[in-house]
Amino acid sequence: MKALLYSYHLSSCSFRARITLELAEINYEYCGIHLLQDGGAQNQKAFQDLNPKGEVPFYVEDGFGISQSMAICLYINEKHLGGSLLPRDTKLKTRCIEMAEIINSGIQPLQNLRLVQEVQKLSDQIERGTWNSLWLERGLPALEARLKEFSGPYSMGKDLSLIDVFLVPQVFNGKRFDFDFSRFPRISETFNNLMQLEAFQKAEPTRQPDAQS
Repeated sequence: MKALLYSYHLSSCSFRARITLELAEINYEYCGIHLLQDGGAQNQKAFQDLNPKGEVPFYVEDGFGISQSMAICLYINEKHLGGSLLPRDTKLKTRCIEMAEIINSGIQPLQNLRLVQEVQKLSDQIERGTWNSLWLERGLPALEARLKEFSGPYSMGKDLSLIDVFLVPQVFNGKRFDFDFSRFPRISETFNNLMQLEAFQKAEPTRQPDAQS
């Protein structure tokens, strides 16, 4: 049975899942879930029956459904990539997860579409780009400092790791809203290097089936 990924092309969490699937070279079916059209496909009963959390990404493999991008990425890493996205050394593995969580817990949730929509109900003076930039300003200095502990083309050196999967979608999202990354040279350099790789290019939002919908 072919694996299924329920995704929205502009969702940075879905972007993470797509990158990991491409790294694992898994032939999967893309199921577009438009978060804005007709009240949001994520709010429709058919999708909520499948995924009660009503969020993307949602991944199904061999009848086993997984929500939350971290869980999806770790599952694919363990099952299909031999655990290669996490260093074997305990301290390095911990540092890798810490950096991924700076994004996963400390930046992206505060930029989530659902949260922004609720905040805008409280004040029509809040502009989404300004709101997103606020949390990048607060989170990226810590990530930049951690990345400077390592040298090489990618986040933790010459080998790809979980933080690379999380870094690219976050930077891509910031660029959508014209955030200035010039003060974060290590993040910018790493992003540019990663975007030279085919797996990251194939997962990029504009190349997804629902990008023009």
